[in-house]
Amino acid sequence: MAHELELAAPLLASMAVAAAALSARLTAWLPPHALQRWLPWLQAMAAGLLLGDALLHLLPEAMANGVSPNRAGECVALGLLCLLGIECGMRGTGSSAIAVFARMDIVGDVLHHLADGMVIGAAFAIDHALGFVVSLAVLMHELPREAGNAGVLIAGGYEPRKAFFNSVATTLAIPLGALCIASLGNSSTLLGPALAVAAGTTLYLASSDILPGLWSTLGRNHRFTPLAGVAGGMGFMWLAATFDHVH
Repeated sequence: MAHELELAAPLLASMAVAAAALSARLTAWLPPHALQRWLPWLQAMAAGLLLGDALLHLLPEAMANGVSPNRAGECVALGLLCLLGIECGMRGTGSSAIAVFARMDIVGDVLHHLADGMVIGAAFAIDHALGFVVSLAVLMHELPREAGNAGVLIAGGYEPRKAFFNSVATTLAIPLGALCIASLGNSSTLLGPALAVAAGTTLYLASSDILPGLWSTLGRNHRFTPLAGVAGGMGFMWLAATFDHVH
């Protein structure tokens, strides 16, 4: 009974964080003409949020959990190769109406959410108060990321309603990751390497799929949208990381 109670807190907190995917509905509600105007910005912001998350959150957190710089590099490379292998398998399969970068975004989102859940579960394994603080921090950076990811899926050919439901479905990996780590307790050695691997998949997704998928949609008036959007997304993640360190 005590063990079940210990698992209840990280499960409930991670499900609350997963509910952040409902923010993707904001993207689906945009009128078609407004959506087309905002899609390049949403894609660029999504790439910036992913890059900032990998470089300013996942990698530092991996090293804080005992991963050496050399091992972190190896895990990042493994994450890159894993997602590259998945993309190689996806090329030439599935509906031609859906771009590969949109389907890859779903795969990368699942892996990213799994890492988020592991962070939450590890925090609860140490202390419940810390677990709730970490859950709140994860929630705050998930809100804009989910809206941006929905924009990526729509740009890749998904209907707004389908993009919303896909965004919500991928967040089921958050409670799964939380339960896996919380069940193992704070002696688990999986968290640090898993975070570094997730950083590699996130870097690949932003640099090799989302940004290349953006170039073909840009008009003359959007020449500097990628730079501004990525800088804005990374700036948000920098502020979030600074807030985490202060607290």
